[in-house]
Amino acid sequence: MTTIQKEHHIFAFANDMAPIASVKSGSEVVFETYDCYKDALKENTRDEFLKLQNINPATGPLAIAGAEPGDTLKVSILSIQVAEVGTMRIRPGAGVLKRCVEYPEVRKLKIKNGFVKLKEDLLLPVRPMIGVIGVAPAEGSVLTISPGSHGGNMDTQEIAAGAHVYLPVRIPGALLAMGDLHAAMGDGEVPICGVEVAGSVRVQVEVLKGQSFSVPVVENDEDFYVIASAETADEACEQATEQMFHFLRQRITGLSDNEIIMAMGISGDLRISQLVNPLKTAKYRMPKALFSLKF
Repeated sequence: MTTIQKEHHIFAFANDMAPIASVKSGSEVVFETYDCYKDALKENTRDEFLKLQNINPATGPLAIAGAEPGDTLKVSILSIQVAEVGTMRIRPGAGVLKRCVEYPEVRKLKIKNGFVKLKEDLLLPVRPMIGVIGVAPAEGSVLTISPGSHGGNMDTQEIAAGAHVYLPVRIPGALLAMGDLHAAMGDGEVPICGVEVAGSVRVQVEVLKGQSFSVPVVENDEDFYVIASAETADEACEQATEQMFHFLRQRITGLSDNEIIMAMGISGDLRISQLVNPLKTAKYRMPKALFSLKF
């Protein structure tokens, strides 16, 4: 099995990246990851010592043989292992709650037996997920702090063990990278962070020939999520909803466009993944069982 060590990482997804390794479709790969602060943030670290270019290292990139523009890269998340200590950093002026933070604080949180210890008498469940997962864009580069149609910093809590992430291939080899693990994080990422943590992710990568969709899609046992990112939350919500309509339209027979829209209104959910990155991210959920949907 191929292991990509965390020392091999990027701070931008770019179409001219040199891959660290190449594997065949169907291979299992382990990505070791730093936390989003590159493991450098200590308790009570002063904000001015944290440089923006050291945020969100994504391990990789990995080339997948046979992946070509117009294909889809299916990334099946087999397991996520997280370290025993996570970090949260909040400060006035940052995040959705920027007017509510009393003072800057960096807090180290112990992770043990499936719980995060916020304080001695407050244990919260661990729900490991991947904040950054993406492939190279067709042109130029996108910083790993930002999401987009290539994936990137989507901060979507459903990107967890047991899920499949479908990413549109834009250049030969796809060039997959991932990082920014969270031991737990709620929808919205309102403090501007989750429980940021180092760890490792074991995945299986598979090239789906000629099955491209324009934005990332996440699948778990019960649901499909179509993910969209835009400059505003309103735009991200509109795009996620419209893209889910197109996703369903390609896969459902026997329903008119109006009937698909009605089904979305009855059984679908429009949700926010994050509101704190350079682009905002929304997701639209539809249950698979309703239509026996497949990618």
